[in-house]
Amino acid sequence: MAFKPEIDDLSAFEAKETSHTIPLGWSLLFWGLILWGAFYLWAYSPALGGWQQAQDVEGGGASAATNTVMTILFTAIPTAAAIGLALAQRSRKAKKGT
Repeated sequence: MAFKPEIDDLSAFEAKETSHTIPLGWSLLFWGLILWGAFYLWAYSPALGGWQQAQDVEGGGASAATNTVMTILFTAIPTAAAIGLALAQRSRKAKKGT
């Protein structure tokens, strides 16, 4: 049995056309979802954040104004991030094309 050096070289088995780093948008989405999940777990689990559904039903939860502000923030921040990523990709493609 002859020694075959190409079998020991793992880089020979790697697909070169798909070997690249993860795009920034995917990385931000990944870490953002992890952070959001940690916040959600803390805010809405009785063991960690002390939240109880009975408080919200009885009126001890957040006010209507707070809910409105938070809804606007939770809509505006991801929208701004998506627009920023789209603009960054557009300028990146323009630089590659020139």
